[in-house]
Amino acid sequence: MSLRSSSWVDPKQAVVPGSLFGTAIGTPTGGFWQKLAVSPPRTPPTGVSAYAPLPPEFHLDPSPAAVPTSDQVDSIFPSWVHDFSSAALVTFTQSTDVVTLRGSPRLECANVVHPTMVHADAAAWRPMACESTGARGHLYSLSHQGRPTCRIEVTLAGDAVGRIVVVQPEYSPLTVAARVSSPSTLLVFEDVHAHTQSLRALRQTLTADGDTGYVPTRELVATRALDELVLATDYSAEAAAARRHWKATKLLLAGLSTATADCIDAYAQCEFERVGKGVVGSRAWRQLV
Repeated sequence: MSLRSSSWVDPKQAVVPGSLFGTAIGTPTGGFWQKLAVSPPRTPPTGVSAYAPLPPEFHLDPSPAAVPTSDQVDSIFPSWVHDFSSAALVTFTQSTDVVTLRGSPRLECANVVHPTMVHADAAAWRPMACESTGARGHLYSLSHQGRPTCRIEVTLAGDAVGRIVVVQPEYSPLTVAARVSSPSTLLVFEDVHAHTQSLRALRQTLTADGDTGYVPTRELVATRALDELVLATDYSAEAAAARRHWKATKLLLAGLSTATADCIDAYAQCEFERVGKGVVGSRAWRQLV
């Protein structure tokens, strides 16, 4: 015996789409606002709400460069106010500030160039190779008190030093694009010798033409501390080649450093002559560079 629900035998009623079934909801006695502590609003509020003012818009673009006056030197690197005794490498970045370099007689610099000191007390090595291109080379890591401070990536051209890349830990494409870190945290020298020759030619131009400027944001300066670093390696044949290429790399960076420092000093001297001022000991830093 089977049981059938009564809904099977009762005639079905047509259902109207969108209709409500069950007991209709009625308006409570006294209206919906009877038990509330406040009266219902009768008209929309006309007063303007007092919000705090919006903060200014954030712009990644820097402020326009300061315009130097006839009494200000422009875009020079004030080497005499910095101590290079503990640095192995120095890179540079430019700001739009106006900095007072001397109080009396007053000397100001617009768009001043600041140094980034790379300290190092140890240098380590490991081989570097690229499977896709077949390039090979060396990765020299500098550190200071156990903390990594710089990488020098050397790509070999045959048995000679070719491309040199100097990377600081602060570098990343994102931080450079957001102007959090300086573009000089990554320096790429495809041909260090050719780059050095171009700087030597630029020095002659700076001496002869007072309208030519120079900002060393794509170069670096090496001190004697870099030359004194001893590379930590094993006693394999690859390590022997790494030590030989390390010496060649330091020689190339030393030549680049000298050419860079010469251009820095030549341009600073041109700016001093333009404003009719000077600084005693402005070339004292060359004792370490």
